[in-house]
Amino acid sequence: MRKQHGVTLIELLVAISVLGILLALAMPSFSRMIQDAQNRTAAESVLNGLQLARTEALRRSTQVRFSLTDADGKVAWTVGCVNANLCPAEIQKRAPEEGGGNARVGVTTDALPRPLKPDTFAGVLAAGAGLDKAAVVTFDSFGRVSAAAGTEISRIDVTNAKASYARRYVVTVGSGGQVRMCDPDSKLNGTPQGCT
Repeated sequence: MRKQHGVTLIELLVAISVLGILLALAMPSFSRMIQDAQNRTAAESVLNGLQLARTEALRRSTQVRFSLTDADGKVAWTVGCVNANLCPAEIQKRAPEEGGGNARVGVTTDALPRPLKPDTFAGVLAAGAGLDKAAVVTFDSFGRVSAAAGTEISRIDVTNAKASYARRYVVTVGSGGQVRMCDPDSKLNGTPQGCT
C-alpha cells in the first residue's frame, strides 16, 4: 500500500498565520518606504526644475524663472523666460497631479546663514508656507540668482501630508545659483546627503 504525503489542515493554518503575522509586521515599514519615496521624488523634481532654469538661463543668455505654482503646497512648477520675446514664457512645467500626491512644499526667502549652523534646518517649513506670494527663483545669464536678496526662494522643504514620520528633504538655492538637495536628518560630515 502506498503512503500518501501532503499537508494537513492544521499545518496549512499555521503557515497562513505565520505569513499573516510577518505581513502585519512589514506593513509599517513598507508604508514608510512609499511615503519616503514620494518625498524624494518630489524633492528631485524641484531640484531638476531649478537646475533646468539655471541651465536655460546660461544657454539662452537671458533671465529664466523657476516658479512654484500651487498655493496649497503641492509640487507643481513652471520654468520660463522672464522676457517672452526672447524665449518661451513656459519652457517646461510639472503639474500637481504628477508623481505622488502626498508630498508638499513650503518655502522661505530668508537668507541662509553662512556658514550653516547645526540647527539651520531644525525647524520645518509647513506645507504651503511662503506660497501666498510669488514663490520664484530667477536666474540671470550668468546662472546667478538675479533679483535682490529676500525676494527669491532660498530654501524649499519637502514634507508629506499623509505621514509626518516620512523623511523630509530640503532644497537650497545660493545667491551664486548653486542648487542643492539634502537630508536634514543626516550630518554632512558623515555623508554628502547631509545638510549641515
